[in-house]
Amino acid sequence: MFWLCVSAILAVIALAIIGPFLTPYKPNQVLPVRSQPPSWEHPFGVDNMGYDVFSATVYGLRVSLSVGLIAALIATIVGVGLGIIAGYVGGVTDSVLDGLTILLLMLPPAFLLVILGTFYILGAPVTGPFKDLYTIVLLGVMTGLLSWHWTARATRSIASALKVSDFVAVSKLSGNSTLKIIFKDLLPNMASYVLLVFVIQLANALGTIVTLEFLGIKASDWSLFARVQQWLQMGALVSGVWWAWLLPGIVIVVLITSLYLLVNSLEEIFNPRARGE
Repeated sequence: MFWLCVSAILAVIALAIIGPFLTPYKPNQVLPVRSQPPSWEHPFGVDNMGYDVFSATVYGLRVSLSVGLIAALIATIVGVGLGIIAGYVGGVTDSVLDGLTILLLMLPPAFLLVILGTFYILGAPVTGPFKDLYTIVLLGVMTGLLSWHWTARATRSIASALKVSDFVAVSKLSGNSTLKIIFKDLLPNMASYVLLVFVIQLANALGTIVTLEFLGIKASDWSLFARVQQWLQMGALVSGVWWAWLLPGIVIVVLITSLYLLVNSLEEIFNPRARGE
């Protein structure tokens, strides 16, 4: 399962990186043909509005993956960082973090992202060639800052358990500072968990982005599922142009499903109990 999931993820990433170089069409280029099924010239077909579906898919994947990676990196860095500090330092720091995580757990992140996206993305103050970069970074940052709480709570528990271990006590006796203990002793012993967290955050971020794109909050005009929603609204489903929504949907479902299955595989690799040992 591990190698199957890794192969599927790398294939989708390669499609996003190499795909635009394999097609002569732009995602917003209208072709003279309509409703053409998949062929050698158009691997994913042409929709009922004249857009090449393969071009829209590979360019849209770049946008979705960029937002997802930014969100996953921010959620992982913030969550792991705050969790380790709270778990190791304790006291008031731990209490403040606990209050913040409880507050974020009570708030619906998708609802907040819709509100924030309406003001800061749909009404973006940046225009011209940097608008897409602005919206991609902003949506990724907002998604990440609303997704770090569960990571922080889990990391805090691990840090609290590790700080009473013998190797941390020896490090303290050696005169190492708190920052050095965190980076030298705690983080290396949590590396496998950090990798798991990043993969989960990436899968969750992609799922959130797909949901927002269906709701009209898009990072770019050619975001993948924003285009799928456009095709559906323009009658692709009714007119029988199944390739316009099914093939891009398969790509994103394969990616998100492979990420979640990869988490299970990594857990069996890192955790002997999961293997029954």
